[in-house]
Amino acid sequence: MEKNYEIVSWDTNFFGFKVARLQANIIEKDNGSEQLKDMYSNEVKLAYYVGKSPLNENILNNDFFNIHLVITRVPIVKDLSAIDYSHDKIFSYPVSYPDEELIKLSQLAGAQGRFGKDPNISEQECNDIFKNWIINSVNREMASDVLVYKEDGKIVGFSTLQVGNGIGYAPLFAVAREYEGKGISFALMKAAESVMFAKGVTKVLSGTQNLNKKALAIYKRYGFEIKEPEYVYHFWRK
Repeated sequence: MEKNYEIVSWDTNFFGFKVARLQANIIEKDNGSEQLKDMYSNEVKLAYYVGKSPLNENILNNDFFNIHLVITRVPIVKDLSAIDYSHDKIFSYPVSYPDEELIKLSQLAGAQGRFGKDPNISEQECNDIFKNWIINSVNREMASDVLVYKEDGKIVGFSTLQVGNGIGYAPLFAVAREYEGKGISFALMKAAESVMFAKGVTKVLSGTQNLNKKALAIYKRYGFEIKEPEYVYHFWRK
C-alpha cells in the first residue's frame, strides 16, 4: 500500500515520539481505514491532517486514533505587486537568540493556533514549541527573516517570513494585545511584503481561524482573497 503520510522530523524530535503528516484530503478519498491502520502499526503517536470538509462518524470512530478538530482555518492568498516600504520602527531581527519579549509574542501567536487548541498538549508544551520555533526562526533555520516592530523601546509585534519558489509565507505573526488597533499589523504586513518582493515573491499565502472575524476583515481590507475553510485535525494514537 502506498503511504499517504510522512514522518515529521522536527516535531518527532521535539515530542520524543513519532509524529506524522497525512496527505491533504486523503482521508475523504479512501475513508482512511488503511492509512490509519498503517500509521498505528508504524507506532505513530500523533498525526496532522487538513481536509476540505469535516470528517464523518465512521472515520471519527475508528479503532486506532482519537481524532480532534483543533481549528477551522481559512487560507488567504494575495498576488504580490511591486512594493518598496520601510518603517522607522520595523527592523530585521539579527541572527542571535530571541529576547524575552519576542519569545512571549511567539507564544501568544501559538496559543491561538492548533497546538494551543489541542487538549492533549499542555500550555507548557505549547509554550515550549513556540519558544523553539522562534529560536529556530531567528537563527534562520525555519525562516528567511524575522521582522519586529519596536515601540517604547520594546518589541510589540513581529512576523516570521518564509520564501521559496516565488511563494511567501508568514508562519508566525502577532501584536501585543495592549498595542492592537494602532496600525502595527498593517505596517508589519507592508514591510513583510516589501521584503518578500525583494526576494522574488509573486504570491503570498497565509491563513487565520474561521472564528477570527476581525483578522479576516483586516486581511480582506488589505487585498487578500479569502478561500474556503479547511478543517485541521490532530490524530492521537489510542
